[in-house]
Amino acid sequence: MQAEDCLSSRHAHALFDILTSHVTLTEIENLKLSKTVASFGPPLEPSIKHRPSSPLLRVLLQSFILDLPGLRSVTPHFWTDSIRQLATALDDANLSESYDKGSVGIRRTLSTATASIVESVARGRLGGCPKQATKEDTNYDQTNPEHLIQAWDDFLQRIIYGDLLNKMFVKAAETDKLADHESLVQAAHQYALIMVHRLMPYFLVKQTLKVGNAASMLNGMTQLLLAKMNLSTITSWFGGQHSDSGMNLLQQIISQALSAEIAELRKRTKAIEQSKDSPHKSHLEELRNYASKTADEQEKLRTSSQSHSISIATAILSPKHSEPITFSPPTHTLALDYLSLHLSILDREKLIRVLCHHTPDHLTTSIRELVKVYDPIIRALHNAVDLAAGVSDLQSFLDDLIALSLLDKSGDRDKSNNGAKKVPTVQDYVHLLQKHQKSSHVFIHQVLKNGKELSQWYHEYALHAIEQYKQHHPPATPTPEATAAGDFTPSLQTLISTLPPPSRHLVLQELDRYASFLTSLSLRSKQKMAQIVRASLTSQTITTTHSPITPSSNSDSDSNSKSHRTGDGNPGMFLYKWQHFLDRTPITPGTQHGPVRKGGSESVKEATAVGVEGSKPVVTMYRGKSEGEREGGKEEGEEEQELEMPDVGNVVRLLEMGFRDEVRKLVDVRKGE
Repeated sequence: MQAEDCLSSRHAHALFDILTSHVTLTEIENLKLSKTVASFGPPLEPSIKHRPSSPLLRVLLQSFILDLPGLRSVTPHFWTDSIRQLATALDDANLSESYDKGSVGIRRTLSTATASIVESVARGRLGGCPKQATKEDTNYDQTNPEHLIQAWDDFLQRIIYGDLLNKMFVKAAETDKLADHESLVQAAHQYALIMVHRLMPYFLVKQTLKVGNAASMLNGMTQLLLAKMNLSTITSWFGGQHSDSGMNLLQQIISQALSAEIAELRKRTKAIEQSKDSPHKSHLEELRNYASKTADEQEKLRTSSQSHSISIATAILSPKHSEPITFSPPTHTLALDYLSLHLSILDREKLIRVLCHHTPDHLTTSIRELVKVYDPIIRALHNAVDLAAGVSDLQSFLDDLIALSLLDKSGDRDKSNNGAKKVPTVQDYVHLLQKHQKSSHVFIHQVLKNGKELSQWYHEYALHAIEQYKQHHPPATPTPEATAAGDFTPSLQTLISTLPPPSRHLVLQELDRYASFLTSLSLRSKQKMAQIVRASLTSQTITTTHSPITPSSNSDSDSNSKSHRTGDGNPGMFLYKWQHFLDRTPITPGTQHGPVRKGGSESVKEATAVGVEGSKPVVTMYRGKSEGEREGGKEEGEEEQELEMPDVGNVVRLLEMGFRDEVRKLVDVRKGE
């Protein structure tokens, strides 16, 4: 192989990051298509033997999910009948897209958040964690941010390549005090803290969990959530046939919550219909009919909107008229709002239909089977732990979490920013976790001390899981070049060597820019984490953007605030990725004729911040500066430079399919084991 064909260390690392990031998000987003589910392969569709639609997700499912205690005992019908059919029903419902609604939707937010985390897991699974030397007698200073970062790296090394996992299981069975663990575990725990309900009938659940007999407890919990409340249920108690109709308590909760939102949304559509600037009734009817079109028909209209630089409302109405539709600005705004509201109503009605009224009831069936296979685990857990006390601790944590996060209910205001209400910071959530961490330590201690069999099941699974992160072909002499993408480096080298010279030159140029970007992003993330650690230790609030930085919490009232895309306040690099995914979401033009907007546009963030009832949260967002900096001071007189992710379109276009094929080889290897 010629020298110009070889990937350097930094280029291989950049290429690995780009491809895993892009493919992970693409595969997760494509799960909304029924054809993706149909060709996913085992366990959803056992008949698909070659070229699964989502090879990366298949690898992760096989490596981590299918071997989970309890879940590994489900029957094949759980996947092929319950999960696949439920997923297909949701796909066939054709839920709305963010583009049409003019705001970043919940589905987009959740899918991008999941992708931001899963891509890191994927890189660890494909490339492995490079083995490095560590010192077991190191004493880590938890007041030193650099020590915490180094402790986390050393923790992973000794978990994956050493015997630290076994030692932690033994020590946790002996004590519920974190201080009794070695310095490395304490520092890694502190690092993890930094990185990382009203409808629930707590009283009924706690009463059920106090039942002494585990079998009775299981029956009570299952009946509480899954019992069908209708006349057929009552007659079945007296010998009648069991009916799958009606809704259980869980479905009642889902239905009532969504129905309440539907009622609020209908009020807003009525207000638009009665407005003096409202579009004509025939236009409103056409906008309503859009939701009934097939996914292909809707996609054609979106394409027309993008190619002609017109809003989705204009694209919907234009085909019906020989002359272009012209609205006044207020009328056009109401047309977009009306379409968004109607789509939101239809989404909720479809979810109620699929989750609560679908026949057969795949949701209830799947939960019942999960309860059945987890019966031994729940019994062992019930015998080892006071579950009623655990639920009380969980409720206390959720109460504090909700109280911290409900911005509109907070009376605290920031005098330095015109009295605007404060946004919870990373430090606030760190303090919350620190307050409640003792409960989790006690829970883990009770499980490991009193549930020997349960402890063994999860100990064995943990050993299996960390095995997935070992490099199976480490270099004889570890070098950066050999471990840039770990075990997957040869596959990346194969991909790059197959490109013709002009294409390879384009790819290497983009990789060079992206590698520099990753270096800057890593440095920025570590600097922000150091700020958070110092603030947590001194109990002084350095106001930062809390994670995730979703558009719904990004209503900037400070006209001088900078873009949140710098990753400010993020304790991990994945938050920047999440924000980037959200910011690049395509959104309909806000005017009749205009460019396609992105999720990061101010008008889109404002629209996303609007609640179901039509109100906007009055909050302010800072850029991660300290009190002194917000009052006008700058560190060393410099303004923090924004980070922009460079364009990598050529890398994705030329190498994505080859990358998928390389991952499919891993699926085939696992299948043949």
